[in-house]
Amino acid sequence: MPAINYLAPDHPRPREVEWINRGTNQRMRPTTTQMLMRTLFQRIDTPSVQKLHDSAGLRVIFRSERDREIFAAAFDAALTKESEAKSHVVTAIFDTRDRAEDAVERLRSEGIPAEAISLLFRASQFMDTDTKWPDGHTPISVAGTVAGSGIAGMLVGAAILAVPGVGPVAAAGAIASSAYVSVASVSGIIGATGGAMAKMLTDHDVDGVSAAYYDQQIQRGKTFLSVDTRIAGGFAQTARDILAQCGGRTAETE
Repeated sequence: MPAINYLAPDHPRPREVEWINRGTNQRMRPTTTQMLMRTLFQRIDTPSVQKLHDSAGLRVIFRSERDREIFAAAFDAALTKESEAKSHVVTAIFDTRDRAEDAVERLRSEGIPAEAISLLFRASQFMDTDTKWPDGHTPISVAGTVAGSGIAGMLVGAAILAVPGVGPVAAAGAIASSAYVSVASVSGIIGATGGAMAKMLTDHDVDGVSAAYYDQQIQRGKTFLSVDTRIAGGFAQTARDILAQCGGRTAETE
């Protein structure tokens, strides 16, 4: 599914798209499709959901065989681009914002540009009971201001998003540019199910299994940090070392 983000804009548009059971070749019932959408970007915890994922297929119907062939070639190229993109993203999850902030400072001190770094965390972390808010501001109204200072202020761009099933989430750095589209597209399809966060991460070139893990950790109050080594050329191992030394954990090591 994330490979769709890498399709060229001029690819042939399908006449019809439908979710099917590949075993029976029949269209899925609406309730089954809804279950699939709710769990598509989350870790699978039950055999029944695993069976659903294994049997589900997306049937795409085109107006002509020529359109189908052109789309197939375009999708094959998109899969290659997606795979290449994911190989350039170094990711980790941190137990506290302080540790993530330390990592960002060290990354920047090593010469890694701000536009290569992304952060994602629950905005409610800013709303501690002992926080001193500026006069005339409530915690909710000040959230956008906070995202423009401190750790987020070290990066390029920041946003506070209302994520379905999660609540306010802060996105800073490169991920902020795609976050709006990710949340909006998922919100319209699956509603308040908690899958939007993982969709946002897969759009940010994080592979599906890792995205599901990070989704759950962010919801538990952890902080996600990534470095795009295409922008930070030559710093891939440096980034991995810094994230690990600052206490960052990856989906692969859990």
